[in-house]
Amino acid sequence: MRNGFNVSSSGEFVNEIREDAQEAQFRYHATARFRPGRGLRAWTRPALLGRVKSARRFELDLADGWQDHQAGPQVQEHTPLDLALAAVGVCSLKTAIAGGTARGITFDTIEMVISADVLPRDEVSLSTARVRRLAYDISTRSDADAGLIEEVTRQILDRSPNHRTVKDDTELHFHTAEQELTWHLEEAPAGAPGARTVRRHVKWISGTQFESAGLDFDGCRLPLRVDEAKQFAGVDWAPNPQEYVVIALAAELAALAARKQAAATGSAGEWTVNAQGRLDLRGLMLVDPSAAVGFQTISCTVEGPAGITSAETEEYFRAAVEASALVELLALPHPVEVRLSSGEQDTAA
Repeated sequence: MRNGFNVSSSGEFVNEIREDAQEAQFRYHATARFRPGRGLRAWTRPALLGRVKSARRFELDLADGWQDHQAGPQVQEHTPLDLALAAVGVCSLKTAIAGGTARGITFDTIEMVISADVLPRDEVSLSTARVRRLAYDISTRSDADAGLIEEVTRQILDRSPNHRTVKDDTELHFHTAEQELTWHLEEAPAGAPGARTVRRHVKWISGTQFESAGLDFDGCRLPLRVDEAKQFAGVDWAPNPQEYVVIALAAELAALAARKQAAATGSAGEWTVNAQGRLDLRGLMLVDPSAAVGFQTISCTVEGPAGITSAETEEYFRAAVEASALVELLALPHPVEVRLSSGEQDTAA
């Protein structure tokens, strides 16, 4: 054991997925529901980790989109963008720690400030903003020299699943009960006013346990906890980074669909979105170089309110998909800068 990671078990897992590709297929599931007067709640559902079903159940109350960062310190709930940034930051740090552990590094501390430059669209709302750039500012103390730290930190660019999901094109699918939706994304106008930066601090605690807190409103929101399942050296303390991605996407789409209905009719009903994402760990573990490191597919299925037609459900959900900041963040490639506090040269990904 080093840094709370079991190095030998990682090698055993590589051998397992070489012998059986199904062991490398991980599927993460989440559900989000918007209820009028009660707001937005999201939760994980059991994950399929290779051939093992892991009973995961974590619930979060989230800002529903009518109130978000613009409302200031009185808003206690996290936004879906908060969850997504925490997910990307933790996954990147975990990749650096795992790589450093394999190289014999013992970390005293490692932390990151992940920042996103966002450009609001029609509404002054993070749920419909467009992310234009991400940056990771990483600082660490360890027993290794600066050159080795830089080397393992740069592994994030190739080996971190959530980093690669936002850096690369990712396949997304959206469904109603009847059919898969056709959809497209419109670019935000170049030079639109109101661009700003959203930042989160990500801190490693031990092993697979992390915390992430917002930096924009004096710590008004409690930190998000992040952890792995017990099958992967976690203690089931919280959702893992991939679960946060599907939680965030489901939550944003449920809230946006409700907003689209309210804009059209004057009121919103109950909207539920089920999301799942699939990883093939053969790419991450270098077993199959042709396998994607990031999410291979992410799909969402909507359940619209009682009393509206299937055509209306499809209309409002498609509008939500096409307006969503997280759909754009996940579906399209985004530039990312990785910076080390030692003053090493920036790296763009």
